[in-house]
Amino acid sequence: MCLQGDESMSSSIDEMYQAILDNRLPAAWREYSTNGAQPLAHWVESLASRINFMQYWIDLSVEGTVSQQLYGVQYSELLFSQEEISFQDIVKMSSAYQKTVPPGLERLPRSFWLSALFFPRGLLTAVLQTYSRKHGIPIDSLSFRHTVSSLPSQKEEDDKVLAGNSGLTPAMWAYPGPDVPEEGILVHGLYLDGGRWDGSNVVEALPGKQVISLPEIHFLPQPVSDRHKSGAYECPIYRTGERCGTLDQSGHSDNYVTAINLPSEQSAQHWVTRGLAIICQSDD
Repeated sequence: MCLQGDESMSSSIDEMYQAILDNRLPAAWREYSTNGAQPLAHWVESLASRINFMQYWIDLSVEGTVSQQLYGVQYSELLFSQEEISFQDIVKMSSAYQKTVPPGLERLPRSFWLSALFFPRGLLTAVLQTYSRKHGIPIDSLSFRHTVSSLPSQKEEDDKVLAGNSGLTPAMWAYPGPDVPEEGILVHGLYLDGGRWDGSNVVEALPGKQVISLPEIHFLPQPVSDRHKSGAYECPIYRTGERCGTLDQSGHSDNYVTAINLPSEQSAQHWVTRGLAIICQSDD
């Protein structure tokens, strides 16, 4: 109405209008955003993917498991047969929903897209609480053991490119793939900033590739006493590449999520100097 002249334009509305024209996130939206450094077009696309992730989760809770006859359907069988991917295709590609799984798991994503959550620490705390109640172990005596998946094969890379070209978004990648783990959760959609994963260790980044995507990571709860730190770098995870925020009640920055142990042949000080960290969302 302001643009039509029916209402006067305040300074805040004018700032919002100019930000939209400049492809920037308006300041009034930043309070409800997880990454204000992204261009507005990318931010809107990311927001739509986050909403889709939640909607697929809701739909799967209603859909339940699919029939046994769909077990073993491969990405390529669906991708080569049509140009676009529907929600039903996602269900068919998800082996987590193609056969009987332990009670309570059939209504969860096979892998969790951590970037879709506004407060990802809440999910990790819930995983520890579930494990604590199941095994009768005090939650304050638990931590996570982290296992980063090996690098995908060339066929898996080709299938993923084909899937992306057909409309498979990061939100949808939460569902296709192998079975869910019996304990803990799988997490995908994270980025390594300042290094790269070679399949077994974190190594130096390649020239011109400061930020790269990480394979799936298995977060497995275990007693703190069993946590093995030697030969690993305790890599912090941040929600955004800005790596800064305000202190919350836990004494951590609200941009900080947790830290995971990445195997490395280099010393921890080496990676601290490099500024190595994991981020949930890239600024590109």
